[in-house]
Amino acid sequence: MGTQQLLLIVLVAIIVAVAISVAMIYFKSQQQETDINEAINEMNHIAATAQGWYRKPLTMAGGGGSFSGFTLSSIGEPDSNDIARYQIVSAGSDSFQMQAIGLQNFTITVDIYPDSIGPYMVTR
Repeated sequence: MGTQQLLLIVLVAIIVAVAISVAMIYFKSQQQETDINEAINEMNHIAATAQGWYRKPLTMAGGGGSFSGFTLSSIGEPDSNDIARYQIVSAGSDSFQMQAIGLQNFTITVDIYPDSIGPYMVTR
């Protein structure tokens, strides 16, 4: 083989290796975004269920107008799934803070109120 042919083969091999590396980085980034969106969806579900628990009377195993003492087990929700681990950071009478720690190296924090959900704060 000629020198030009060998140089062309080496050049093509380098270009293919770089393309594969870029594709892997892009895929990992997209996977993290997908996991963040799924964790936020799960947190929305937990928040909606918790708001229902807040309105339910104490005699019916609810919060009786308070988030004090609220836990994920109060509403029968698991504390983790394939995406993240969920925890209640603090619970007061009129709000609680929930956090999701993702398996793809992210943390999401949100405050939940009786009639609304605060902004989601994502840390990577």
